Amino acid sequence: MTQEVPAADPTLLGREFATAMVNFHTATGRLLGLSAVERKCMDTLRTLGPVPAGTIAEHTGLTTGAVTGLVDRLEKAGYAKRTRDPKDRRRVVVELIPNDRVDALLAAVFVPFGSDMAELSAKYSPAELRAINDWIQRTTDILVANTQRISAPDFEHKL
Repeated sequence: MTQEVPAADPTLLGREFATAMVNFHTATGRLLGLSAVERKCMDTLRTLGPVPAGTIAEHTGLTTGAVTGLVDRLEKAGYAKRTRDPKDRRRVVVELIPNDRVDALLAAVFVPFGSDMAELSAKYSPAELRAINDWIQRTTDILVANTQRISAPDFEHKL
């Protein structure tokens, strides 16, 4: 006779998930000699392509000053460069520098991860996957909204 496992506390489960995600990205960044934030910035650049520093700030939740330092570190490490925007030469954009070693390393990290996630996803019905996707999207929206709320300049004054 099998016992039904009680549902986990969603708050605790969410914390464990967030910790596992941070640890995964920290370990991935460490392989490149980067912090998790620097590695996620590279991911943002990989997704968006060349963008101004302000766009990086919007997508990462960092201040523009913090992004300047972050881009400086990525440039020093040889992962990114600042260039003039070809559409508006007055603007500077940040772009990744092609790097076969980085691509191979990220493939070694993310190809098995992707396979594991595909194997996990195959265990769920289309309806269950829609519910999971809906939950993840809504959770992401809540995280983005709350990040913006606590990042507002006057947040501490409201306490």
